Amino acid sequence: MNGRLRFEAPIVITLPRVMEGEAEALLEICKEPCAPIVHIRKPESSETEVERLLNRLKASGCDMSRLTIHYNEPLARKYGLGGVHLHGEELEKGAGAGLRRSLSTHSWKEVQQYAGRVDYLFISPLFDSISKPGYRSGLDPEETFFRLAHHDGRIVALGGVSADTMTQVERLGFDGAAVLGAVWSVDEGRIDVEKSLKNYRVLCRKWRAAGGVLQFISDGNLAVAEQFLQGGGRWIQLRMKEAPEAEVLKRGEAMRVLCRRYGAVFIMNDNPEWAKAVGADGVHLGQKDRLPEEARQILGDGAIIGSTVNTFDQIAARCHGETDYFGLGPFRFTTTKKNLSAILGVEGYRNIAAQMRTEKIDLPVVAIGGIELEDVPQILRSGIPGVALSGAVARSVDPKGVTASFLRVLETERTYGPKVSDNL
Repeated sequence: MNGRLRFEAPIVITLPRVMEGEAEALLEICKEPCAPIVHIRKPESSETEVERLLNRLKASGCDMSRLTIHYNEPLARKYGLGGVHLHGEELEKGAGAGLRRSLSTHSWKEVQQYAGRVDYLFISPLFDSISKPGYRSGLDPEETFFRLAHHDGRIVALGGVSADTMTQVERLGFDGAAVLGAVWSVDEGRIDVEKSLKNYRVLCRKWRAAGGVLQFISDGNLAVAEQFLQGGGRWIQLRMKEAPEAEVLKRGEAMRVLCRRYGAVFIMNDNPEWAKAVGADGVHLGQKDRLPEEARQILGDGAIIGSTVNTFDQIAARCHGETDYFGLGPFRFTTTKKNLSAILGVEGYRNIAAQMRTEKIDLPVVAIGGIELEDVPQILRSGIPGVALSGAVARSVDPKGVTASFLRVLETERTYGPKVSDNL
């Protein structure tokens, strides 16, 4: 959720032994704009092989602060790494002081023992492992949801995390997702750099889309947009329907700079070419705009693509393609949009959410259309986990305060989704 101390990107864990092509792949992943942390975990390689990999990365200009090494503090300090992953007994002795510290757990008892004493914890396996056949999920989803709603520290999901399960990781309330088997593509003993980078970009955009539970649809007013960001919002869509192209592009570039300053997602409305021109994180498409598949060809694997929908059939038509999230509405009548579709209301949301569960469609959905603060609890209870706002922020005398209030309600009223229980 936007209000949590949420990792901006999935954490990448390396394969257990050093491989050909790995240095090149890690260099490319570390250059990605969503700024991942990479865990160097090599139980099947010698320290000499690991040092050789670190030397190559450092000599090639890799940002070594992004790297965390497992169980080898001396190498972390020797090569200027940002973090070290520890055993519990090492932490008890004060290891890793001054570095980014993490630790693996496999039960909530261990989480309770170590949470708040390291920068973040892994808990695994959440789902059946991709990289370790037979390593099956051991976490009850209902207990996980409850525990995460009342936890200290940052908790990261590990084990079987993939592009298809990112929405579930977010819905359960994890602060981050760690990926291993879903990233790496290996061909004849060598890491395929291009395929692995594409895998990571897909994972990254799915994680970011899953976290967009409070979105602001801006008419281009930069002062209001900044107040939304100051209030804790981390997702802005620029929608300037009647403005000329030059004005939209100029405002889009300014909005991108503003969003980057706050680590926020920036989406352009309707036009993938304009989104590409201003360096936006993605595009939001209406039913009469370009198809998501066409937008993907223009924007590439890392771009977030959203779709406006009014019916379950429209969701079903786009759920297996390149759409990363849906804006479902309108909730009620709104003056901010012409050619309004049929009003859905709470009952319409409840019916569509139930159809999505039945058909096992698990993509993020945000409610849109005239939503006010008092509407949020019933929208969440209907099965829709997020909201997109326009007038509620733009017309407010205190956009910053209104944003903070929406975030508080979204956090306190967040519901446990039955879809997660169905799939675990």
